[in-house]
Order: sequence, then C-alpha cells, then structure tokens
Amino acid sequence: MAKSGLMRLAGWIVGLLISYGACFGILALFIPTFSLASRLGLICALICSVGASAFFWARILATVAKKRGWSPLNCRRASLLVIFPGTILFLAGGPVVGTINVLIQELFWTGFLCTRFTHPNLTFSAQFETDAPIMLFPK
Repeated sequence: MAKSGLMRLAGWIVGLLISYGACFGILALFIPTFSLASRLGLICALICSVGASAFFWARILATVAKKRGWSPLNCRRASLLVIFPGTILFLAGGPVVGTINVLIQELFWTGFLCTRFTHPNLTFSAQFETDAPIMLFPK
C-alpha cells in the first residue's frame, strides 16, 4: 500500500477512536441532572458521534471490501464488527436500553455506507436482494 493510502487509513482509524471516545463520554454521563436544552444538545452530540463512527467504520471496511471483491450482502454482514466495540460501550455505560438502539442504528448505517462506498452504482432495492445462487453450469 502506498504511503498516502496508509496515511488515509491511519486517519480513518484515529477518527474512529475519537468518535468512540466521544460516544463513551456521552453515554457515561448521568443525563437526568441536566436541563431539557442540555439534554437535547447531548442527544445531538451522541447522534454526531455515532454518525462519525459509522462513517469511519464504513470507510475502513470499504477498503477491505474493494480489495477482496465482496458482494453487497457481504458488505452488510461485515458491519457486524461494530458489535464488538459497541458491547464495550454498552457494558461501560451501564444498563441503558437506549444504548442498544444506538448500536443497532450504527450497525445499520455502517452496512449501508460500506455497500454504497464499495458499489456506488448499485440501486437501493438491489442492496437488499440475496446473491444469485451458484450454478453448476453457468451460462
């Protein structure tokens, strides 16, 4: 890999770590002590940090998917890697039901973005179709 590619990948990894640090910091706060306006600001900050982490995960996974020639279905399945660091956030943040919703949203958007980065000309409905079965005698 060229030096510029390594620097780009290192930037994506640093962005991912920063967004997870921000997400961990927001989820560790005790929300009911804040006023309503502060809660809305914290929710917006949480959405931004989850969006950034989904973007950086998708960029990292898209480079691997392009090199290996993954199908759209495999790109969506690769987003299950988000669950591992997400469980650390869930366990560290306490038993908050909203954290599970955040993880599910991050999982969905990471798979969607990875598919879009890897296969940019794919239509929206074709992303959710299954792959063609392997035939014994291809045409």
